[in-house]
Amino acid sequence: MAERFTGRVALVTAGADGIGAATARAFAADGAVVVLADINDALGEERAEALRAAGFAAHYIHADATDEEQVAALVRQTVERFGGLHLAANVVGDAHPDSAGPDLHTQPVSAFDHTITMCLRTTFICLKHEIAHMVDHGGGAICNVTSLAGMIHNGFGGAGYGAGKAGVIRLTKFAAVSYADRGIRVNCIAPGVTPTRAYYKFGDDYAKVLIGEQVINQPIARAIGCDEQAAGIAWLCSDEAAMVTGHVLPIDGGWTAK
Repeated sequence: MAERFTGRVALVTAGADGIGAATARAFAADGAVVVLADINDALGEERAEALRAAGFAAHYIHADATDEEQVAALVRQTVERFGGLHLAANVVGDAHPDSAGPDLHTQPVSAFDHTITMCLRTTFICLKHEIAHMVDHGGGAICNVTSLAGMIHNGFGGAGYGAGKAGVIRLTKFAAVSYADRGIRVNCIAPGVTPTRAYYKFGDDYAKVLIGEQVINQPIARAIGCDEQAAGIAWLCSDEAAMVTGHVLPIDGGWTAK
């Protein structure tokens, strides 16, 4: 199959690990010049170097997605260095450990605020600056990452995570409708049980129990690979999905089909 993204520049936030790193690999393997953004500089540089060693075009830029000035600089540097921005995957997101659990009445407001910032504010800031370039340069394709927690009560991340990820869905649909006539498509994936750092943030034992409990709820009862999530992102950003916008793609082993 011909490379789908030859001649295109792709930006991946949270590109140093997990779904972000897998997405960077997927874009690069399909011919894109890839910019990985993260706050973990050592790991981000390592991922970019590994892609270059494999013969792909990749570059790492430090950027904190909660900081609008840094995101604006990230987009500007990407365009200046590589000549454009055609594809973007906004993978960044997080849940504060104190926001986990079923009881919102016991959770600190500070933990809720942190989680909303990491899940929703970051997505808004990234969308704002990615779209600001694309709208004046022929359009593009963007994929955000929400969660099953933004669609259903799946017992992960608590109230703040569910609310933040639900907000990502609404932002995605809002942007998709608002910019469809200017050549910009915006979609999102909703991952099922995909073991990443987010699971282990609450401790190894908690993560193992949670992953096991969640896998049982999937008709395809196994954990999902980060590369499988990345394949969905790549498809949504490709010309094969030219008539797909505002869509939420659950990659969840059938969980939401139940």
